[in-house]
Amino acid sequence: MARRRIQHYATDEIEVTFDPSRCIHYAACIRRLPAVFEAAARPWIRPEAAPPEEIAEAVRACPTGALHYRLLRGGAAEQAEEARVRVLRDGPVVISGDVVVALEDGTEVVHDTRVALCRCGKSGNMPFCDNTHRAIGWRDAAGDAARARGPEVRSEAASLEDGPRLA
Repeated sequence: MARRRIQHYATDEIEVTFDPSRCIHYAACIRRLPAVFEAAARPWIRPEAAPPEEIAEAVRACPTGALHYRLLRGGAAEQAEEARVRVLRDGPVVISGDVVVALEDGTEVVHDTRVALCRCGKSGNMPFCDNTHRAIGWRDAAGDAARARGPEVRSEAASLEDGPRLA
């Protein structure tokens, strides 16, 4: 697993943290709030560019947990959403809720509200996705079937007694 180097961006109202080792460039933050999140700018996160509530909403859209926020003048703290597991076509398993990722021996890797887990088996940041699947052209069998049905089909993982079925 890659070494974590958390970046901090703050105003007197909100602190945003970014863990580059967990980012897969899904860009939900950029699409939702480009005035704050601009990949080409330095610094790339500018929390002074929007109200804290809007920033918090954009951060919660990050599927990987690479972004988090803390309101510094009160307000609702970041909370886990209802548990949800999504299998992204030709990509990671995205899990939201009160998520604990642990190794086989029980060692906790992370306790978070959102994670993206590798399905191609080639990530340099296992068990997390690092977009290696794109670089190697990995495609899943479920994705091939969905492509045959058309572009609007989404795969949802079902919870099974032994865990989610991952393709």
